[in-house]
Amino acid sequence: MLISAVWFTSATLWPLFSISAQTDFNYNYILSDNDILDYQTMTPAEIQNFLLSKNSPLANYYDSITNWRADKIIYQSSQDWQINPKFLLALMQKEQSLIDNSTPVQTNFDWATGYAVCDDCSYDDLLIQKFKGFYNQVYNAAKKIRLGYLPDLDKNGKTSSGFGPGLAKQVDNITVVPANRATAILYTYTPHLKGNRLMSLVWNKYFMRSYPDGTVVNVEGESAVWLIESGWRRRFANKSVYLSRYNSWDKVITVSQTELLKYPEGKIIKFPNYSYLRNERGTVYLLTNDMLRGFSSSSALRQIGINPAEIVNVTTVDLIDYAESQPITTKSVYPLGTLAQDTKTGGVYWVQDGVKHPIFSVEILKANFGKRRINKFNAKQLAEYTTSTPVLFPDGELVTSRSDSAVYLISNKQRRPFVSAKAFLELGFDFKNVIVTAESAMGVHELGQIIGETY
Repeated sequence: MLISAVWFTSATLWPLFSISAQTDFNYNYILSDNDILDYQTMTPAEIQNFLLSKNSPLANYYDSITNWRADKIIYQSSQDWQINPKFLLALMQKEQSLIDNSTPVQTNFDWATGYAVCDDCSYDDLLIQKFKGFYNQVYNAAKKIRLGYLPDLDKNGKTSSGFGPGLAKQVDNITVVPANRATAILYTYTPHLKGNRLMSLVWNKYFMRSYPDGTVVNVEGESAVWLIESGWRRRFANKSVYLSRYNSWDKVITVSQTELLKYPEGKIIKFPNYSYLRNERGTVYLLTNDMLRGFSSSSALRQIGINPAEIVNVTTVDLIDYAESQPITTKSVYPLGTLAQDTKTGGVYWVQDGVKHPIFSVEILKANFGKRRINKFNAKQLAEYTTSTPVLFPDGELVTSRSDSAVYLISNKQRRPFVSAKAFLELGFDFKNVIVTAESAMGVHELGQIIGETY
């Protein structure tokens, strides 16, 4: 989870990695350093379960040299050299399709990671026979990264092949500038675009986590915070903008840069919620959750009692990404909204524009309105307003009920259950952030698609 000490820069966090029209992947950034170096991502049992789930021929493969099953070799090599076992699995799929190959031959196992085999080399080359065999392939690939590529990068800023972060180098007639050590390592191991594109596709297919809409994320060590929404990542412009929507940092999940860059960058979240914005024509708008409500007249504006100093001057370009909603007029009733509590029943409503929305639990009340003042309304006063849809939990909240063991993420107004505690934790969520509420409060959300495991 993100800690409260971090914050934003107004600029982008990392170089703008160009993606050539000649390719369909980001050839300057393939995997994060952590994707290669995090050696604690899988236990032996998890490796075996992964192989079984994919009907991989490795699930029942025993190496003739060690007599170990494949999962043990993969795990032991990953621990000996502190290389991510997921990366080793992806490497074997990229080189020999050993995750999903239904009809492998012995050569596929003998040269599982493609170690020591150049593109023009024969598997029969006498110089590489000492690396033949499943154990030798996995062990030596991991060893080469740990004892060869990484020390070269640390000492010289580049590998023996000349690949290094920030260093331009021609690959298949395209200038590649690796953004990090992992990308430099991958080009050193496989010095062409086709193989690295395949690695990117394999990683995305098997190990890339997908985050539901409403998830708030950041990259460890970076300051920007992003909202995942409709398949895009939207950056909060600054601290004030973030805090206008969320009351703590607990909801922010730390993800890898690879996982973040999976999502194309969408429109920035520029202004705090409930900002007053004035365009060049002098029209003042109230911004509410990416919707603009224009004041129909200066009288309507004065009626709200806004301090002129609160109004921010903006350009038409600043507002181009926002849709316009119902305007605010002098006849608008509670256009900014108010909390109304029935003096007889104790029930609380959100009243806005002449409509009242019931609030089904204290938890929904707190999640949406914090410590906002609640006003007393008698039955006659409340009867003046039309009853409409209930207030929902905000997107991004984790909820459960006192009678339901499942945990749900609120996403696009739906409650989406996690398939298991493992899936919940793998995505970076924290049980301490789960809100326990009444069954009736859960029921105001439609049941959405299950959030599954990452592989």
